[in-house]
Amino acid sequence: MLTLKNESNETILSHALRVPEILAPAGGREQFFAALQSGADAVYLGLKQFNARGRAENFTHEDLRELAPLARRYGMKILVTLNILLKEDELPRLRTSLAELQWIGIHAVIVQDLGVARFIRENFPTLRLHASTQLAVHNLAGVLAAIDFGFKRVVVARELTAQELRKIQSAVEGLDVEVEAFCHGSLCYSYSGLCFFSGAEDARSGNRGECAYTCRKPYKILNEPGHGFLFSMKDLNTSKDLTKLVEANIHTLKIEGRKKDAQYVATSVGLYRQELNRIFGRETGPGGRSIERDYQNDMLFSFHRDMTSLFVNGRYHENVIDLNNPTHKGVLIGTIEKIKGRTIEVMSTQALERFDGLRIESRDSLYHSLPQHGDQVQGTMRGAQKKYKNNISQFSLREFSLKGRRLNQCNAHTRVEIELPTEIELPNIGDAVYKIRSNELKRHTENLSKAPADARIRPLRSIDLSFISNQVGDDLHLEVEALLGKRSLLKDQLTIPWQISTKGGLANDIVDMFSLLGDAACDCVVSFQGREDAFVPRSLLKELKQRLNLNLPEAITKATELSEAQSLAFLTTDRSPLAASKAARYAIKIDRLEYLASIATFMATHPTFKLTEIIFEPKRAFLGKLSPIDIFASLFAAAAELNVLPRLAFPTVLRAWDEPLLKIWVNSFIELGGRAFEIGNIGARKLLDTFTSVEAAKTFDLSSDFTVYVLNTEAALAAKDLDITTLALSIEDDRISLQDKLNQWPKGSLKPQVILYKDTPLFIAEACSLTALHGGCPTAAVCGYRTLEIENDEGERFFVAHESCKSIVYGAKAFSLSQHRRELQTFGVEDFRIDFLTREYTPEHLMRVLKHIGSAESIAETHSANYERSLL
Repeated sequence: MLTLKNESNETILSHALRVPEILAPAGGREQFFAALQSGADAVYLGLKQFNARGRAENFTHEDLRELAPLARRYGMKILVTLNILLKEDELPRLRTSLAELQWIGIHAVIVQDLGVARFIRENFPTLRLHASTQLAVHNLAGVLAAIDFGFKRVVVARELTAQELRKIQSAVEGLDVEVEAFCHGSLCYSYSGLCFFSGAEDARSGNRGECAYTCRKPYKILNEPGHGFLFSMKDLNTSKDLTKLVEANIHTLKIEGRKKDAQYVATSVGLYRQELNRIFGRETGPGGRSIERDYQNDMLFSFHRDMTSLFVNGRYHENVIDLNNPTHKGVLIGTIEKIKGRTIEVMSTQALERFDGLRIESRDSLYHSLPQHGDQVQGTMRGAQKKYKNNISQFSLREFSLKGRRLNQCNAHTRVEIELPTEIELPNIGDAVYKIRSNELKRHTENLSKAPADARIRPLRSIDLSFISNQVGDDLHLEVEALLGKRSLLKDQLTIPWQISTKGGLANDIVDMFSLLGDAACDCVVSFQGREDAFVPRSLLKELKQRLNLNLPEAITKATELSEAQSLAFLTTDRSPLAASKAARYAIKIDRLEYLASIATFMATHPTFKLTEIIFEPKRAFLGKLSPIDIFASLFAAAAELNVLPRLAFPTVLRAWDEPLLKIWVNSFIELGGRAFEIGNIGARKLLDTFTSVEAAKTFDLSSDFTVYVLNTEAALAAKDLDITTLALSIEDDRISLQDKLNQWPKGSLKPQVILYKDTPLFIAEACSLTALHGGCPTAAVCGYRTLEIENDEGERFFVAHESCKSIVYGAKAFSLSQHRRELQTFGVEDFRIDFLTREYTPEHLMRVLKHIGSAESIAETHSANYERSLL
């Protein structure tokens, strides 16, 4: 039984709870050591390729062979990120990386791509699978679906509340899965894994580790006075709400930041370790490695934006967007009172020392919001763009004085004269001065970001050694087997006359002697079964160890080569190029019932347009007061008139409060005879089982939206495991990647579907720009869920739609591959989809799009995304 305390040392709850692990980011070796020595239970890090932070320093296999034994010695786990979507031609390279990774003794791999998860599960079973937050799991159904895929841990979406986390953990308690949630760090405006802005604009997909950070740019509002950083999220900091996450009883607290420095890692790990120690009233870190400091103060000087607890306390509990600042803020130390030459005078509220980092900027607001500021515009887009490009005055404090006397340091509340470097633009009286870095904290961190003094770093592989000691007649049989998981690498044994040891302890002797096989470069996990009272001469144990040292390298090499060969065969079995299709079949997806009349009008005059189904995604915002039966009666009547299949699409994001209405819609659809569904998330497949039954769901006709991420054929087969028969391919994909997939398509009835036209949802977000513009949620009666028309600094226009309380951003130009349709048919694609979602289409606009697609013509004011360029 645990008694938890709040900051005032008052008892707040008392029942059995686990101490959550702290999982720290490590973008490089300095960050790794900082996490190790600051009390992290685990680190997550990336290889030089195949991870979502490709621009971090990252690690080689050789690095990990050196660091993994050290981490095990200190009780810290290593998790390796493989959290991107892979193209078809990248899978063979991945397999060689995995074949090496399996020997390193890491705790797990973090995966987004269901195809990669399937490939690892079937070919490298010793690698434990964790579901990345990029998989966009945001409900209990998603966690349960991840279990079915073989994931042992699920990193849930950052947008979940503490109450949701508690309910999910309670539901899966006792199952073979752990729940991990972010507690600290940078936030994406969009749900992770559902950002397509960067990929559509610059071919730099966030789902491929190439995010261009379009959410951090300033935007101008065109349909009302306003500008600012409309999508720039504050940074997550739950340290003051940590008791709520502890009470949720989740397994792991994750700190974001693989592109941040060792100071950030040491400070954030130290902060959360100290808070857990306070809450539980004892040391909670591995090896008791907590360091007492004022981490809340330290955090001010480690990279951070303004802080938010996001939705831990509930949706829209606070404004989570900073319209004014997209970067590190530091702490305000004062304003400039005097300027003499290149010297400024400031009354500093903070202690200072030489080489602290300072920044100077105007105190005027950069952003303008109509609800907050009215029609008289303040600030400028130019000022916001200048800040975005980091064109601001910041410098290392080298020369400062008190009444003309040079200082190395000073206490808080001291009036100081600061000499500005020559490259810094002269400020104005009244400008704000911020302390953004602390030299004292830098010195503290430098001591932590090196290998421990007693560390012996050498590259080692990790294997299991299993010893069995048995008396057989008058002999002792001591058998040893080297294992990789359940795979036997080699066996050896000793048979000697039985003798009783007067001291016993054979197991301890073997563990001590065989934990390291230096000549074989193996760090061994040794297990022992059987008689411990047998006497074995130490010389014979040494001979056995010598044989293992001699024979293990060749056994490891053979096992690695076998892994590579078998996994390559796995990638090519039962695959073949698709035959060119002679005709195109179309599905039209809509979210407004009024579009049905326009579709019927078009079909009446275009009989050769082969429409096979209407996909309907119901949205409360567009349905008025229609009952579920009335909604689907209209859909079924139109489908019957057009002689096409009606299909019900599940929304991509389904929070717990969305499920009751969705269940009513599903049951009403089935009641009228509906048997076809489209899913856009793995959780939706599990919800379908829940709403009906597992047996009934097996009989349904299932298709997937592009958000199920089929960028390679392994992902296609993973979708097939969900009983999906028609797969919408990724709208981020390029021509060569598409063709590679279709040339290796799995044999059978699995059908690829290409989306020809769509308003790409560049962001799908729970965060709300209207809340930021109003300075807090004003309620729907005030904001009216209005759509914002915005523009970036390059003159590109976008729309921010608000469907109830979810934000969807789409471009003025829609995505279209209409002009490439015939080429896609030569690749073997027969099924195409046309989407009219979110944007309101006039009948003329909708029919014009259909006409151009039917003729395979270019559509004005559209773009082809990455089809004609290379997706990075």
